Amino acid sequence: MRKYNLLSSIGVILLIGVLTSCNDYLKESSDDLLIPKKVDEFASVLQGDGYPNTLTEDIEWMDLMTDDAEVSPSANPNSTQADGDDNVYLPVGRGAFTWAQDIEYYDTSYGKTYLNRYKNIMACNIIIENANTMQGDSMEVNSCVAQAYALRAMSYLYLVNWYGQPYNPATAEKDMGVIIRLKSEMVRDQPQRSTVAQVYAQIISDLDKASALFKKAKKSTNIYLMNEKAVDFLKCRVALYTQNWEDVIKYGSRFTEAGFSLYDISALTKEQMSHQKEYVFLKAKNPEVVFMFGGRSFTRQSYMDNLAFINGAAYAPSQTNAGDLMTSYENGDNRIYAFFCQNNINYDPVLNYYEAYEDYRYLPYKHYSMSEYSQALRTSEILLNMAEAYVQTGKQTEAVELMNLLHKKRFTAASYQALNVSDFSTQEDLLKYVREERRRELCFEETHRWNDLRRYGMPRIEHKFYSTKNSTPETYVLEQRDKNYTLELPQSELGYNQVVERTNRRTIKSE
Repeated sequence: MRKYNLLSSIGVILLIGVLTSCNDYLKESSDDLLIPKKVDEFASVLQGDGYPNTLTEDIEWMDLMTDDAEVSPSANPNSTQADGDDNVYLPVGRGAFTWAQDIEYYDTSYGKTYLNRYKNIMACNIIIENANTMQGDSMEVNSCVAQAYALRAMSYLYLVNWYGQPYNPATAEKDMGVIIRLKSEMVRDQPQRSTVAQVYAQIISDLDKASALFKKAKKSTNIYLMNEKAVDFLKCRVALYTQNWEDVIKYGSRFTEAGFSLYDISALTKEQMSHQKEYVFLKAKNPEVVFMFGGRSFTRQSYMDNLAFINGAAYAPSQTNAGDLMTSYENGDNRIYAFFCQNNINYDPVLNYYEAYEDYRYLPYKHYSMSEYSQALRTSEILLNMAEAYVQTGKQTEAVELMNLLHKKRFTAASYQALNVSDFSTQEDLLKYVREERRRELCFEETHRWNDLRRYGMPRIEHKFYSTKNSTPETYVLEQRDKNYTLELPQSELGYNQVVERTNRRTIKSE
C-alpha cells in the first residue's frame, strides 16, 4: 500500500512550502508516519482535509466583485471611532471591488481560495485511490468513498466557475477550464488546463459514482456530512449551470416528492430577528438545510462585519441606488430582517453579537453564529433552480407556483399576495423576476451571485470607490462580457507552471 504523510490521525500534511510550490501534494516513505488502513482513519483524513472547512474565509472577498456590494462613503455616522478613515479592510478589498488585473497585489490571501480547493481535492483523491483496499464494514467504506467523489465534484464546480470561462454550450469544448488533478501526489510536471466541457464531464462522473455508492452505503442523518440528497442537489445545480433544463427539473423533483422543506419566517417579528445572539437564519435546525459546511463565520475577517466601528468609507451591501440588493426587497418581505443584521452599533466582544439601536446600515448576517457553519445547501435553491428551468421550457404556471411556495414562507401573512402568470407580460419578464428572487434569497452564500452573473451573460457593473470619507469617488466599470469576469490563477500556480494558460485580465482604470 502507498505510504502517505499524515498530520496525526486526522489530516494530511500540507506544508505551506509544498502547497506554494505545487511540486507534490504528499511525499512517500518515512518510518515514523501513520499509514491509514481502516475506514475510520480514512474518514478522518477526509473530514480534516477533504471537506471545504475554510470556504467561508476563502471566498469572503468575492462578494465585493458583484453588484451586491458597494462602498459607503460614511458607513456609520454614529460611530464613536476617533479616526473614521483607518478602515484596514478598504485597501485590502480594493482589488476585488475594482476588478483589478492583479487582485493578489491587494489581498495576499487571494491564493488560498484556489489552493485550499486543491487541498480538498487531494484528500479526496487519497480516499478514492484506496477504495479497494480500505479495511472495514463495506457500507462504511462505500459511504467514505461516496463522500470523497461528491466533495471532489463540489471543489471542481467551484474552481471552474471562478477560474474557468463561463459555461457556453456552443464553445465549452474549447473554452479554458481548470487543471484536473486526480492523483494524490503530483509529479514535477507543468499541467495544463482542461476545457470547461472536460471539467464538467469530470464533475458529472464523480457525482454519478457518488450516487451509486451512497445507495450501497450506511445511511446518515448528519447534515455536516456529504450525503445522497446533497449529491442530487449538486446534480441539480450542475444541470442549471450547463443549461440542461430537463435534468434541473428531474433532480429537483426528488426534493418535492416529500414536499419542500422551507424555513417559515413569515410569522417572525422584526424584533425576534434583530438580535444575533438569539436568532440566526443559517443553522442546523433550519428545515431546508441539506448539508452544512464552510467553517464558522466568527473566525473570519469579513469586509462588512466592522461597520459599527467605522465612521469613514466601508464596504456594505448595495443599498444606495434603485436596483441595488437592499432596495429590491418588498414591504412585508421578512428576509430583510432574517438575512441582515439591522441594529449593529452596540457590539459585545465577549458574546460576539450586536445589540439593537435604531439607526443602522444593513449587514449580511444570515450566517453569523458562533456555533454553526456558515454555508449550506438549502432547498430554496432547488426551488429557484426548478423555477428557472420551468420558465426556460415554457412552463410558466409551474414556475409561478414555486415562487408562491417560497413567498408564503418569506412574506408576512398580511403582506403576502399570490403571483399569477398574468402578472408577467412575457416569458422574459418572468425569467427576470425569478432571477431577481434568486438574488434576494441566496445573497452572500457560497458565491452564488458571482456565478449567476457569469451565467446571465456577464452584464455591465459599475462600482464607485471612496478611499476616505470625504474623497471624490472613483468609478470603475466591469464591461459586459469582460474578461475580468474570470479570475487569474494565483502566483503559487503561475510561479512554477510556465505553460498553463493565463486569463490575461485587463487593467481597469477609474473614470
